[in-house]
Amino acid sequence: MKFRTEYESKPGNLILDPQRSLVLIGSCFTDYIGERMRMCRWSAYPNVTGTLYNPKSISKILRLATTWENVSDAIDCSLAQRDQLWMSWLSDSGSTTYSKKETKERVFRRLLDLRNKLKGARALIVTFGTAWIFELKERPGYVVSNCHKFPAEMFLRRRLSVSEIVSEWKELLDLLSQSYPELRIIFTVSPVRHLKDGFEGNSRSKAILQLACEEICKECNSVDYFPSYEIMNDDLRDYRFYGPDLVHPSEKAVDYIWEKFQERYLSKDSRILLVEGEKVTKRLNHRPLLFGNSEMAQSAVSLQKKEAAEYYNKFMAAHPSMLYIDE
Repeated sequence: MKFRTEYESKPGNLILDPQRSLVLIGSCFTDYIGERMRMCRWSAYPNVTGTLYNPKSISKILRLATTWENVSDAIDCSLAQRDQLWMSWLSDSGSTTYSKKETKERVFRRLLDLRNKLKGARALIVTFGTAWIFELKERPGYVVSNCHKFPAEMFLRRRLSVSEIVSEWKELLDLLSQSYPELRIIFTVSPVRHLKDGFEGNSRSKAILQLACEEICKECNSVDYFPSYEIMNDDLRDYRFYGPDLVHPSEKAVDYIWEKFQERYLSKDSRILLVEGEKVTKRLNHRPLLFGNSEMAQSAVSLQKKEAAEYYNKFMAAHPSMLYIDE
């Protein structure tokens, strides 16, 4: 007797190689999957410009990093001050400082980092979190990536339509294709629930994102869709797979989705390589059972560190394109 319908992952048209870097951008779910990849020594770079939730903000950042047109002016226009803090409408709180100059430099460095990483990436994974956007009332049409706890009356809140998202991204994908011919794009919808929008608002928002991704994949080449949201809601489908806040997926749920991702986009040999990479990381992060200042304890710790370093160096010598410790 079956008590759940399990998602059967089939190999997609796009096959990824762990020895080729990739960039992930979008909601906080991007960080979850990116962490799993980096744990396996995959050169994966999640949210180097900060967490972004809606398709408009993600598009704006990718467009700036790709074209590099009027970047300085765009950052200047994005700066705002509250309670002596300077922040950017292009970024999350990771760029916030007490200095206008430093905030601008942080946003600039993040965009430059994204630009450089896109140049060598095999794939770009885009995670849409919500179709709801916030526009500055004093600047009609200017979508902010983060409200930074400014007063609600400063913003116009509305929901993007499917056609708006598709139109925006068809143009952007053409640009990305011209700039990075080898880059492949994978879209997914975040399974993280946005309950501040209410049950109805969250459900309709996710539905819009799903339909937009479907249309984009129909009309554009070199793109694919991975059903993170659908796996969470139709396969796992239980509150025991959520964290204590009942909003974010639990660690087990993320691990399960990560397994399904590997089944779809990785060959058997690539999955074996990732298992080896994870062993390397675990050995590097291992905390010895013996501790203290005794000579025996110190000798044991030194030996374990030496063996872990040798294991790491051997792995990287065989696979020099994998993630180095200092990246």
